Amino acid sequence: MAPKATAKAAQSTVEEPDVSTAPADWEFETVVEESPTTIVFDTIGDIFIGQYVGTDHIELPLDKDGKDQSFDRYTFRGRDGELYAINKSYKLESGMDKVEAGQWVRFTYMKDIPTARGLQPMKDFRIDIRK
Repeated sequence: MAPKATAKAAQSTVEEPDVSTAPADWEFETVVEESPTTIVFDTIGDIFIGQYVGTDHIELPLDKDGKDQSFDRYTFRGRDGELYAINKSYKLESGMDKVEAGQWVRFTYMKDIPTARGLQPMKDFRIDIRK
């Protein structure tokens, strides 16, 4: 949807250009892409395949108790050309340190591992790279 201009010169007879279109001979280069879609593994057996792009650090303000809410995530480009992200975890970090940018990666959610102190179980993954 094109933005609407609200301020106009009084009694102007000059037509303003449409701010949502460009002349046919203009070319554009993308310098920032839209945010990736976050992949959530919620069912054992879930699979995601994507080409590794890199790691992003998301800086967030401290919560009301002063706890840091910032986190890291891995970004991928899917076969559909869209960007996807998977939040970093201990298990994923142990496998992703063997993956280089540009490699195709397959993640399979294998099982839940109980944790001490009765916290949420840790998700266990198999990580494969394309040969």
